[in-house]
Amino acid sequence: MSCFHAQAVEVENLYTGKILVTDKRQKTRVKAHRWAIEQVLAKVTGNREILKDKTIQREVRLRTANYIKSFTFVTDEQDRIFLVDQFDQKKIDRLLRNAGASIWGKRRPRTLIWLAIEEGLQRNLVRQIQYPQLSEMIQQSADDRGLPVLLPDVGDGGNQDIFPSDVWARFDRIVAKATEQYDVENYLMARMHYQPSTEPAYKSGWRLEFQLMAGTRELTEGQFVGEQFEVIRDMSNAVGDYYAAQYAIKSEKLGSDEIYLSITGISSLVSLVEAEKYLSSLPPVSAVEMYKLSQQVAQFKLFLSGEGLDVIKALALLPEFEQVMEEDIRDKPQTLSVEQQLEKLTRDYYNQIEAQRSTTPAENSERRDVVVKLKYHWLGKS
Repeated sequence: MSCFHAQAVEVENLYTGKILVTDKRQKTRVKAHRWAIEQVLAKVTGNREILKDKTIQREVRLRTANYIKSFTFVTDEQDRIFLVDQFDQKKIDRLLRNAGASIWGKRRPRTLIWLAIEEGLQRNLVRQIQYPQLSEMIQQSADDRGLPVLLPDVGDGGNQDIFPSDVWARFDRIVAKATEQYDVENYLMARMHYQPSTEPAYKSGWRLEFQLMAGTRELTEGQFVGEQFEVIRDMSNAVGDYYAAQYAIKSEKLGSDEIYLSITGISSLVSLVEAEKYLSSLPPVSAVEMYKLSQQVAQFKLFLSGEGLDVIKALALLPEFEQVMEEDIRDKPQTLSVEQQLEKLTRDYYNQIEAQRSTTPAENSERRDVVVKLKYHWLGKS
């Protein structure tokens, strides 16, 4: 057997909207509040398309103020004024569920961004100190999608062995090796240069090409042309879309009706209470019932209001839980990426469902409840 969980960090500002404004007048505030709630809805769901939903559009247009807990104005070092709205999490989540939208939890994979930029005859890696404005664009566009990202530091030991040409040429083994020193799940290899155009059919501007990588395996890729802030934003949106498709918790109910969960390592009442609290907080879970506790193993029944597979996705990003997998003894030990882990978990999950459905006679018109049994090990507070 083996245990694993995904690396992730907790994003704290999902329900906070931050909008650049020109003044503090009421007319400006009204518009900024609407932009702020749209920013939050996109961050929480990981899906920009949610803003096209009629229910969402109506609430944004007529009742944005009902969702705001507090707001303030903040002036930064460059004398720019921002309206910062803090929204009510319960109300936002309820709105999204009523619209049938997905909810992406606070724990999200962290991504390291290796960006090589070509300016004239020079190519450099983008780091905070050398490129403060570009770094701010990257961070702001990532924040707008609720993505935790890092830029490489200057002077780290591993950075002595990586050059802009490595990123530019997409030498993934070299870049993957340099990434190992950072506490991240995945990394981006990106290159950007100005593309002039003398033909009307081709757009001039900054051309950005990127690959989202897990080790030497490509997860997704894209390319954009436009102003610098546009292509950086487009890259963040593409990465956000990919992650949300992997981890966002859908509201519709498609798979199992309930999940039986065995958790080992429950050595005290504190760990029992903590584990049950985490399970109750998962978006797909409507209720939790503990039905057995014996020899540091707690067994729970989870009643679902969403897709059972989404419980697995949510738990995969909680470091307090490690899923215990039964492995074929013929398989060699291997280290799996998050995507490979989820692929295996998904396959095992649906195998359980199909096995139960295949035992149900076709002529039986009465719907049979489908249950899934999972096993985890508790690593949290004890």
